[in-house]
Amino acid sequence: MTTHYITIHRVTPDNRALLTRVDDDVFDNPVQPELLNDFLANPSNLLVVAVAGDAVVGMATGIAYVHPDKPIQLFVNEVGVSPRYQRQGIGKDLVAELLGHGKRLGCVEAWVATEVSNTAARALYTRLGSEEDDEQAVVYTWSLTD
Repeated sequence: MTTHYITIHRVTPDNRALLTRVDDDVFDNPVQPELLNDFLANPSNLLVVAVAGDAVVGMATGIAYVHPDKPIQLFVNEVGVSPRYQRQGIGKDLVAELLGHGKRLGCVEAWVATEVSNTAARALYTRLGSEEDDEQAVVYTWSLTD
């Protein structure tokens, strides 16, 4: 258990230096400055981080999007917390912060998908008041590289 004080921040172009030091296993891969710049240049993209001391120990990303036939929604894309900081409510705080930003942007609904076997994520989303859909989803992917 850690004794560091955790703060939650929305990452913007002005405070991107927060991502200078990131604990292992927060993101799937190392943060690449050019990709971070591209991400932050789009105001529909949201990135919130949990910081302990001078290190990012958790993150959540989302995107606010609109369809031609539906009002704006928030898609919660990814949540990651360093293993040594898990089970301390950081994931819950990160998602709650994303949901708050989505609400301020005018989103009328937020949604997330996770693996059926990911019991920790499912418990997190339930604690945040979400409802699990009855229908199971199937995910398809396409490789767009040669």
